[in-house]
Amino acid sequence: MSLVEEIKSGFKIDLISQVGKSLSGGILVIMLARLLSPSEYGLVYLAVSIFTFATLFGKVGLGNSAARYVTEYEEKDPGQIPHIVETTAVILAITLGIATVGLVFASGQIAVVIGNSELQTILLAGALFVATGGLVESSRKLCQGFKKIEWAAYIKLVDAVVRPIVAIGLVFVGFGAVGAITGYVVSSLSAAFLGVVLVYNFYSNSTRGVIESGLRRRIAEYAIPIALTQNSDTVLKRVDIILIGIFLTPIAVSYYVVAKQLMTFLKAPANSLGFAITPRYSEQIHRGNLDTASRLYSKALTSILTFYVPAAVGLVIVAEPTLTLIFGSEYTGGVIVLQILVFYLIAQVISYVTSGGLDYLGRAKYRAYAKAGAAIINVVLNLILIPMIGVVGAAISTVSSYGLYVILNVYFLHLELDIDWLKISQRCIKIAVVTVIMALSILPLTSEISNFVSLIAVVILGGLVWFISTVTVGLVKKQQLRAAFPY
Repeated sequence: MSLVEEIKSGFKIDLISQVGKSLSGGILVIMLARLLSPSEYGLVYLAVSIFTFATLFGKVGLGNSAARYVTEYEEKDPGQIPHIVETTAVILAITLGIATVGLVFASGQIAVVIGNSELQTILLAGALFVATGGLVESSRKLCQGFKKIEWAAYIKLVDAVVRPIVAIGLVFVGFGAVGAITGYVVSSLSAAFLGVVLVYNFYSNSTRGVIESGLRRRIAEYAIPIALTQNSDTVLKRVDIILIGIFLTPIAVSYYVVAKQLMTFLKAPANSLGFAITPRYSEQIHRGNLDTASRLYSKALTSILTFYVPAAVGLVIVAEPTLTLIFGSEYTGGVIVLQILVFYLIAQVISYVTSGGLDYLGRAKYRAYAKAGAAIINVVLNLILIPMIGVVGAAISTVSSYGLYVILNVYFLHLELDIDWLKISQRCIKIAVVTVIMALSILPLTSEISNFVSLIAVVILGGLVWFISTVTVGLVKKQQLRAAFPY
């Protein structure tokens, strides 16, 4: 199988898992918004944000570090792979255990700081999510390092299928926010079990060599800047929710969360493409194929911008009816947040095909510095803007700080690859033209959106105009269409 075919295969299977997770997540978010009060809904996702912070302190970047060394040694010394997996497993068992127990003991104090006694019960009910969540992410990263993208996809699909079934079922029978969190724990436990089994299967069938001197130390050392990156990433993505909970109310948290959840659904294709393609940059460079690695990145970047820039502008135009129809009129306070966060969506999809590649290319330290700086800026802006202008301030802080981080990541990757920026700029001009045409086609119709049928009709019209325009200006070639749809 050629490199392109391998990437396409990995992309397709991971996209299926991403879409599955997004659909199940969308169902979960919508049903919880309908079954819980806005206050309970806000508490659930406030707790999830706290769990995410605790998980980061437990997994300490080891999954990413191990994946980097698996990719490297798979080419030059496969006998080191069992040692890489063992080192990762032992350290994770210790760190995730400490993080889980630490959250249990700290749950009461966290509830006091937030100012909501119900939060402690939710944190205690979901504390195991810290350990299982860390195992899920670390096992997925190891599978990515093995180039077993389909295995990583299966782990995500199990999590995606189980979570809404258990969470919605428990909420429906009356367990409220605690039931919703229990759904997160059960699904994560199921996915973690599968992840451990799959990694063990690869590990047990690997040839064991004599461990290379200093390998364990290098794995741990390389995990440090990745852990800094991940911690900073969580600050960028989650601290706003926690600070909204501290400065404002759980209802304000719910307004912010529903807007962010829509972003999660839309970013699935870019996430899959990045997951499949970023290990290939390092692989091709190690083989002496710098031009191939550079072309892979350029193509990936322009492909996601072709889709996401028009989609983001379209979402700004239909934000109010979309939010109202999906979540209910109680959540219209999140409309302006959603319109601001579309810029965050663009930054994220660029990051998916850029940032992960830096870890595999040995630039994790530079990425860590960039994200740490962006995280500090994000916290400062949130502390200033949330008390001043509420949830809108949190959205502005996120967009500003994350945008700066992505710009720096693109620059760092530019130093490693030979990127044709002139060609990328030419395609971006065409993308802008397509976006304007699409926006003008749906803008007059937004006042007529009153139900799901009319909303879907407007979205379909925008999609058709986008598709025709991309072919007309040459962003998508007719040969590519014939190859994609041979019949």
